[in-house]
Amino acid sequence: MTKQTSIAELRRMQIKDLLGEIRAQEHTVSKLRLGVKLRKEKDTAKYRGEKRQLARMCTVLAEKQTEELPAQKPGSTVSVSQKSAAKHAHSPSKKS
Repeated sequence: MTKQTSIAELRRMQIKDLLGEIRAQEHTVSKLRLGVKLRKEKDTAKYRGEKRQLARMCTVLAEKQTEELPAQKPGSTVSVSQKSAAKHAHSPSKKS
């Protein structure tokens, strides 16, 4: 139904364009799924291929969104020892 877009082409796309492609691919996959369920679509490999292409698109989108996250400052994270100290400071102590 839709032309298979290569990973390199997907990576060159902007996020908003990629979201549009993903919506179109979801529509294609849902139509094929319905066709397979109703036994109107004989080519189940086509459905699997389109579903895999959708997964590829979602993966590239996740990569792009991760790249856009601002880098956290090294001092802004809380260490494990600080977390455990804070946890014990706020927990009620047991009295005998």
